[in-house]
Amino acid sequence: MVLQRLFKSARLHLIATSIVCLGVFSSGAAAQQNGVTLYGIIDLGLEYDHVRQYAFSGGLPQTPLNQSFFGMTNGVQSGSRFGLRGNEDLGGGFGVNFVLENGFNSAQGTLAQGGRIFGRQSTVGMTLRQTGSIDFGRQLNLASNYFLSIDPFQEGFGQANIGSSFGSANTSRLGNMLLLQATPVTGLTVGAGYSFATELSAIYAGELSCINTLSCPVNSGGYNFNSSQNMRALTLGVQYQRGPLNMVAAYDKLYGDPSLQESGPNPSIWVLGGAYDFKAVKLSLAYGVAQDGFANGQTQGTGATASSGLISTSWTPGAVLFLPGARASSYLVGVTAPLTSQLTLLASWQMMQPQGLLEGDAQFKTQQIYSAALTQQLSARTNLYTYISYGQNFAMINTAESFVFGVGMRHQF
Repeated sequence: MVLQRLFKSARLHLIATSIVCLGVFSSGAAAQQNGVTLYGIIDLGLEYDHVRQYAFSGGLPQTPLNQSFFGMTNGVQSGSRFGLRGNEDLGGGFGVNFVLENGFNSAQGTLAQGGRIFGRQSTVGMTLRQTGSIDFGRQLNLASNYFLSIDPFQEGFGQANIGSSFGSANTSRLGNMLLLQATPVTGLTVGAGYSFATELSAIYAGELSCINTLSCPVNSGGYNFNSSQNMRALTLGVQYQRGPLNMVAAYDKLYGDPSLQESGPNPSIWVLGGAYDFKAVKLSLAYGVAQDGFANGQTQGTGATASSGLISTSWTPGAVLFLPGARASSYLVGVTAPLTSQLTLLASWQMMQPQGLLEGDAQFKTQQIYSAALTQQLSARTNLYTYISYGQNFAMINTAESFVFGVGMRHQF
């Protein structure tokens, strides 16, 4: 009798478990019917990097630097990722959408974006008749979003991308952000977003003294109960696309913790850009100004897990530098040229010029970056690429040089 009761109980538990599993699978099928999509990119290759920096009187480093790297690299043309996106029609012109996007190192199988599960994007939002949207969560600022179509490298290829000189367009992701976008007329998109806590780290450099001694403290980003202690951000943008013409303007302002010494004034960055597709070639131009600090730019090379030791003005990947009186003007000229139906040439020249507080300091010099790449489509979802980039006075640091060459393959699914 005891065994019968045990078998009966086990059978009932198995039936209940099966019902639950069927419910899960059927709900997944329903979700798929409602527009849930699994997608991703795997991008891997081989890369050679060489960095060099000379020591000079009164500056950093005190000893020269000369290092090289050769090995496998990840996420060059596009960051490796997988994600889920979905939508539901609520009727009356309203809809709900979500994006959960994970970034990972495909060469090592590890998480990217600081180990976050959905570090690239994690949002839920609503749309109204395709004329407006509101999204909540971790997502790109508007400069990164709108300038993706201006940069020939589409904010990929490491130091070749526009983010090396325009920090606000460096695929900058902000946590805890409310983002509103609207399309009032055909081709015109306007947006405004506010991050209650960016989760970016902050470096309050004061009057440059800590930079001269490499002793700048890094304040890790977080989400504090006292909201004024969080680094907050305002992002504004407008984009007009009509036929071959694409015009973009963006403005970002970062707000530091006012309780910390040397936290103000707050950095602001604005960028203007445009592109025109002449069919035989697409020409891109951009100009921007950063004041009272900088959003983090690209690190040298791409894909290497350890720092080369090349000194940069941001010091820490993902950090925002608060530096009162500092200013920099940035420029970009880019070209996208389809050589055949499958082969495309990408090229750009960037310049970032120190001004204001930095202009009279011997440690800082004008950065210039020259880059080119070829992409070869093997199919609609797979392509090969090769690229080369040289940076002079990299990150506006006197004598810092960075050379990168690599080849790779990207597969989309």
